[in-house]
Amino acid sequence: MHNFIFRWITKLRQNYWFWPSVMTVCAVLLGFVLPYLDARVGSDWIREAGFVRTIEVDGARAILTTLATATLGVAGVAFSVTIVAVSFASSNYGPRLIGNFMADRKNQVILGIFVATFVYCITVLTTVHASTETPGTTLDAFVPHLSLYFALLLTLAAVGALIAYIHHIPESINIMNLTAEIGAKLQSSVIRMLDEEDSRMRDTPDAHHMDVEAWFEEPQADDAHVVRAEVTGFVQKFDLENLAALALKNGIQIVLHRSPGDFVVMGETVLSTRPARSGAGAIDRQMRDCFTQGDNRTDAQDILFLSDQLVEVLGRALSPGINDPRTAMLCLDWLRAGLVAFAARPPSQPAKSDDPVLYRRVAFEDMLNRSFAEMRQCVATNRTVTLQAMDVLTDIAQASFQEPMARACVQQICQLAGSAMELLDESVAREEIATELKRALQAVAAGGAHCRDPIADHAAPD
Repeated sequence: MHNFIFRWITKLRQNYWFWPSVMTVCAVLLGFVLPYLDARVGSDWIREAGFVRTIEVDGARAILTTLATATLGVAGVAFSVTIVAVSFASSNYGPRLIGNFMADRKNQVILGIFVATFVYCITVLTTVHASTETPGTTLDAFVPHLSLYFALLLTLAAVGALIAYIHHIPESINIMNLTAEIGAKLQSSVIRMLDEEDSRMRDTPDAHHMDVEAWFEEPQADDAHVVRAEVTGFVQKFDLENLAALALKNGIQIVLHRSPGDFVVMGETVLSTRPARSGAGAIDRQMRDCFTQGDNRTDAQDILFLSDQLVEVLGRALSPGINDPRTAMLCLDWLRAGLVAFAARPPSQPAKSDDPVLYRRVAFEDMLNRSFAEMRQCVATNRTVTLQAMDVLTDIAQASFQEPMARACVQQICQLAGSAMELLDESVAREEIATELKRALQAVAAGGAHCRDPIADHAAPD
């Protein structure tokens, strides 16, 4: 059940049709309920209210038809603009960022207003009828005035939504807003992850362990029961609370051999239990329900997915076809925000050998080395971005809580400087890199004695 619920919640977040569909169903219901209330209330209130004029059948039909046609046309234009924006973002920022646009709640609600207004007008239009006489039956003319005025209110809402949509679309593809959204999410995810790890250390029951990494230990055939993937796809989430409860209840230890974000082929090992028991297969289905696989990576527990997105935008910005170093520098700034939040806190405690669930916690060095190792070759070809990256690494090192964190930053500074010295052709640029390297190492050393040892291990490139 957990697997099913999480998979559908993830799909609903990234599906463009969910909120428009919900609003359309509500519009259909209102299209029948309001005319029913009109019929019960009658039209006497119109004569008592002097500022409201009675609308005839032909006029009501003309109003509803015009409103429905106009809103449907605007909905088509809005959909086309959305496709253009998604196409632009995919080609310039990377296809992995399409999910950010598809999950944009504002776009979904605005499109839902247009479609719901159209459907409501059509539904109310079916209730408008002129007086007719059939053998034995006389049907009086019916114009649902309350429903008509509500249709006008919906149209005004659609006009406001159109104005908001015209303002929102350029904002959503603005690279500054896009990187700010990803960077802020990365920073908040890091802080939440570390807070939840602190809660776990205090034995609070509501810790959710977002920092999940694989436990790099192969299961032994003679003492482990292996749980293999039934489908092919990305691991998206582990339900660690239920896994721990299963382990304690059955007297076993569960080992996670994969982490969120890993691509697993059907038949590969995901979990294992030890020691192996004759009844271990009985809880096999329960353990399978404690992890979710899907076609896409998500940021639910895969915190490195957010840093990977910033690195992808940075790499595309520095590609020859785009050549936008300012965007690359913007990505570095927001990556620094997440890494500083990580470096300024004590690292996660390693798993104990007797823990019910064994998995490795994501470390600061994991995010730092993964991000800068992937971007190094791109950054080192640009003098300006290289200097910015070295400055960012210096700031992170100075904010580091422990010596290994600062040492990892110094190592990345020296590797980046070495790559830049090899790839940059201009002698002046190489001299600037060497000067910045010396300054960065001195700045890190001045921040505390714990940074002096790693500095001594690295020499500036010739």
